[in-house]
Amino acid sequence: MTLSDFIESDLDGLIDDWTSYARAVSPKEVHLDDVQLRNSARELLIGIAADMREKQSGAQQHAKSHGERPDPDSAFDRIGRGHADDRQSHGFQVNALVAEYRALRASVLRKWQQKCQLDAAAFQEMIRFNEAVDQMVAESVQEFSAITERIRDLFTGVLAHDLRSPVGAILNSARVIMADENPSSTSLRASANLQRSAERVKILIDDLFVFSRTRLGNTLPVQPDRRDLSACISAVVLLTPTKGRLKLNLAKTGPSSP
Repeated sequence: MTLSDFIESDLDGLIDDWTSYARAVSPKEVHLDDVQLRNSARELLIGIAADMREKQSGAQQHAKSHGERPDPDSAFDRIGRGHADDRQSHGFQVNALVAEYRALRASVLRKWQQKCQLDAAAFQEMIRFNEAVDQMVAESVQEFSAITERIRDLFTGVLAHDLRSPVGAILNSARVIMADENPSSTSLRASANLQRSAERVKILIDDLFVFSRTRLGNTLPVQPDRRDLSACISAVVLLTPTKGRLKLNLAKTGPSSP
């Protein structure tokens, strides 16, 4: 019996072993039920078994050992990326993700050693199995890191975007105070200091915003949603300068509300 055949013949037992360990390494605030855990294990194990059945030349094996992927969009790699997407969405850290694969490897090899005679062919099967697991781990970690990095960049962009309005209000208010006809000397010094500080913050925010745009593209992702415009307008009014020097005009595009 080959190792890939063994995985499929003892699939339920391997899933049981892995499910118990996966629940132990899951974050405390994450509640993955048995169905989710078993489905994850089944997909990983079947994908690894299928990959082991594919014929592989010496050159292909050498390329795999050096992290080269002949088909980055293969079904096997998509399984690894999908597992990373799922775990990242449930709040896993990368260490917990890797630990799941470590448990999967240990469970399969332990049972394989107990039930099969470890001859030269069996050792070759184990090498092929380890290569498949390593490849899936690499694909999952790469995907997990890419998702985490994009979330970080998105947060940076949203933060820079949202800070622009209050800083702009501070600058405009300082200009209004300095333009007052009879300001006290204390007010002038305070408003001048406020304006210089706000200008420095604005420069930092602009740099942060430019950085986020180079990472995310020319525009930030936007999710349109229904909102009460009266509350939004009230918030805008709070950020405008005093003395009524700013006139607000509201214009809209798109379909009318029902």
